[in-house]
Amino acid sequence: MKTFYISTPIYYPSGKPHIGHAYSTILADVLSRYKKIIGYDVFFLTGTDEHGQKIQEKSTELGLTPIDFVNNNSLVFKELFNKLNIDYSFFIRTTFDFHKTAVQKTFTELYEKGFIYIDEWQGLYCVSCEENYTKTNAIEKDNEYTCQHGHKLINKKEESYFLKIKEFKEWILTFLKSENIIYPQARVNELINSFVENESFEDLSISRTTFDWGIQILENKKHVIYVWLDALLNYITALGYKQENDSNLKKYWLAEDAEIVHIMSKEITRFHCIYWPIMLKMLDIRRPTKYISHGWIITDKGKMSKSLGNVIDPNLLIEEYGSDALRYFLMKEISLKDDSSFSEELLFNTYNSDLANNFGNLFNRIIGMHKKYTNGVVPTFVIPKNSINIDFLNYLNSFDDNIYEKINELNPSRVIKEIIELMNKSNLLIETIKPWTLFKEGTLDVLNETLSLLAISLKKINFFLSPILVESSKIAWEQMNWNIDKINMDFIKDNNAFNNHILGEAKPIFVRKEKK
Repeated sequence: MKTFYISTPIYYPSGKPHIGHAYSTILADVLSRYKKIIGYDVFFLTGTDEHGQKIQEKSTELGLTPIDFVNNNSLVFKELFNKLNIDYSFFIRTTFDFHKTAVQKTFTELYEKGFIYIDEWQGLYCVSCEENYTKTNAIEKDNEYTCQHGHKLINKKEESYFLKIKEFKEWILTFLKSENIIYPQARVNELINSFVENESFEDLSISRTTFDWGIQILENKKHVIYVWLDALLNYITALGYKQENDSNLKKYWLAEDAEIVHIMSKEITRFHCIYWPIMLKMLDIRRPTKYISHGWIITDKGKMSKSLGNVIDPNLLIEEYGSDALRYFLMKEISLKDDSSFSEELLFNTYNSDLANNFGNLFNRIIGMHKKYTNGVVPTFVIPKNSINIDFLNYLNSFDDNIYEKINELNPSRVIKEIIELMNKSNLLIETIKPWTLFKEGTLDVLNETLSLLAISLKKINFFLSPILVESSKIAWEQMNWNIDKINMDFIKDNNAFNNHILGEAKPIFVRKEKK
């Protein structure tokens, strides 16, 4: 089996998760599930990034120790992921002992190789973003400097260890220009123009002495390792890097044909697509095969922020619409390439039009026709003689290959588009061939071949939506009276699998909502 390794960014648990966290994680989960159903051996990683000055300050404000604070908040993320049916392979926390030990060993290796040196760092610093700024890449307003998100920057001057990033400028330019490594391609030009070919492209400060909530440097214990060296290494420490059992690392990362995909929001693309590849180059470890840098989810007030009061809580949306509807909406309507607007009205409309009216109604319609015309029994599949049915069968036979191609493009909205087309063609077939008229006229051979094709269509629709509609697809299989344990690619490709199968009872899968 081919291996597929996919990761979300590890989330900073200084506050509650919002819709952006949900989107990144659902995206990784959906891609993971799609790869599984087409035969890949998948490892899916998510987790929390738990060190740094902001965590230390937040915990002090609440009268908690940092570890108690992150214990509580990482659990909040896991609870949300459970509600969203996120099927991760491992949830890493950077406070795990194995991770801390591996980071210390990595620092030592880079130091001994000559890639790390000690000096003094001076500049502007964003506590919220955990990011260094210069006056050229900060925003000046009212004699103060802020980061791109509007957080106030503070002046800092302290001793620091530095990673020799500048030595790899030409190498990283070549890497960034490699075809199709970063999606969307527009991010590449942004990275090159704003960071690499910019005076701010300096060696990276990777330690701090002004706070102590972090991984201590063994060579100099007054320093703790700065968040980005610590955090980025999670992608390989979770697989066993610098540990006795590194079998997962060999299988999912080091194997020559392993597919390695990082998902992130665009504001942290610099760290993942510049600093991280350079770190891996320094360590003589292969780089990921794909970086997906998605846009922001914005509201009518702009990018989400607490000050604007437009932070969207996914828990409230799950309570109102269910996790499947939220998963479907985010995968269909939120662009991987650009920023996307969110409104509950759009979610409401998508729920009714796509899930209640199209998906749910199609199941009810096709199962209902079987109940009415064949006592609920799916007719034996035969090569159709009716020209309309012949065209539909040809479409069904090409559907699997088309959907495989879309799955491997790693863009769920394109997969959904293919499935919607199949649903629309199924409804069109019904309206064109009119099974009720065939039954009334006694044209049972055409009726039976039509119903057989529609049953095949239903199983493909449900199978290829199951990575998104996790719970609803199970309900649909129950209505089709099919054992979930018997669902695999052979079943989906076999046009005879439903021969003489007795379907169950159709009931609404998504109940249409009325505006409050």
